[in-house]
Amino acid sequence: MVTAPPFPDKPMKHGPASLILSLVALALLLAAPRPASAQQPGSLLIWPVNPVIEGDARAAALWLENPGKTPITLQVRIFAWAQQNSDNVYAPQNDVVGTPPIVSIAPGERQLIRLTRTTPPPDVAEKPYRIVVDEIPTGTASAAPGASVSFRMRYSLPLFSYAQRGDSKARPTAPAPQISWRTSADNGERFLEIRNTGASHARLTDVSFTAGPNKLPVAQGLLGYVLPGATMRWPLPRDIDITGELVATVNGTAGIPVTRRQE
Repeated sequence: MVTAPPFPDKPMKHGPASLILSLVALALLLAAPRPASAQQPGSLLIWPVNPVIEGDARAAALWLENPGKTPITLQVRIFAWAQQNSDNVYAPQNDVVGTPPIVSIAPGERQLIRLTRTTPPPDVAEKPYRIVVDEIPTGTASAAPGASVSFRMRYSLPLFSYAQRGDSKARPTAPAPQISWRTSADNGERFLEIRNTGASHARLTDVSFTAGPNKLPVAQGLLGYVLPGATMRWPLPRDIDITGELVATVNGTAGIPVTRRQE
């Protein structure tokens, strides 16, 4: 089990019909240098941005597209995802597999990845996973002086598998997460702590405190996810006034007030 997140959540850039993950997304430095003349990796288009496997389905589709000028080779893996002690925890699993697991995509081409459930639907409302797409470096490594550094790109996005419901075996309207907040302190730093006691995840964006007509932002993009039954925390900006109401965009619905619980 991996407790140190290998792919932390980051704000994502959205295109008109796809998710554009560029060099600023998640770059992992490799030890092997590459010649300075070699082309650096470009963007990868991934859609849909939030894939799900419905209760009446066995699989879902994920598309990868190479908009660059050189071929790319990618590895697709799916991890079980949990949250413990305010940390994301990832573990190998075999309930959902991505096929093909390794692909080479020519410039301007796209590749379908099937996200296939190999076991019956979960017996809980939803089961979370994390999809990780790694770009595999190609070419000959060089240790010559002045050589530039080779980067391996890593892209991460959530996947939720839903339970069967009733005779229709289809997922009804997703239950709303039940979230509340308080502050906590650790080594002199204040944190915003959010708990989810509901049956579905909470994706939190545009989180802020209100102070009269003004908004005091905690996060203007993606703050993060809180899975069912979990508590997560994030550092608060210094000197932020927390006496007002906390509001957030929750799973795409803006302006949701979050209940404050006792310290």
